[in-house]
Amino acid sequence: MDSLPADPISGDPMVFPRVGRVRGAAARSTTWWGRAWVRSFEETVVDAADLAVARTLARSGRLGAVMVLAGMSSVVVDRGGPTSMMAQLRVSQLDARAWDVFVRELVREAGFTAALESGELPVDLVEHADQAGVELLPGPADLETACECDAWAQPCVHALALLYQLAWHLDADPYALLLLRGRTREQLAAEPPPPVLLDDAAARAAEILRLAREAPAGHGLADSAVAAYDEEVSRLV
Repeated sequence: MDSLPADPISGDPMVFPRVGRVRGAAARSTTWWGRAWVRSFEETVVDAADLAVARTLARSGRLGAVMVLAGMSSVVVDRGGPTSMMAQLRVSQLDARAWDVFVRELVREAGFTAALESGELPVDLVEHADQAGVELLPGPADLETACECDAWAQPCVHALALLYQLAWHLDADPYALLLLRGRTREQLAAEPPPPVLLDDAAARAAEILRLAREAPAGHGLADSAVAAYDEEVSRLV
């Protein structure tokens, strides 16, 4: 089968080292977002028996290092003979508008970024983004796989093994999920939050109240922080 066409590489890839043999509970995803990832691709499988084969392959130590870059992932699979094969995954990337919304939600609460840095994906962050129209976690339609094997349908067991291992890596570092959706850690850190666009009076009032709680303690309009605060409130009134 032909490989997936590559998108232009944006930023450095994340490379997760080869995982040796894994047994028992260690093979199961341990986070809510990892389990949601697993559900998203298990729904796409034509033959349910392939899931058990793929889980065994993922635990076998026969997959090499997993590479993740913006919207794509790949791994080399040892097929137990003189040759190996590559399995690939493409994930639909969020567009610029969606990332503006996500960044706005990310900076809305200081604890969200701190949680990501500590290896947690806050459920409130994902829910707030979802309510704003941005689905961070991909659905079955957002995933496309390819493999050098001769399987007649995708995802094959090799691509499924890659997807299962990705769940473990997403458990360890949720920034891998953000990269699969199109943004690196560095891009998110460097991207300024977009302005809040509020159309209705109730929303404007709520935003003014939030700003009042965070009002700077400066010394009149000569203080740049106070001037910026007054300008933002004036925009909302």
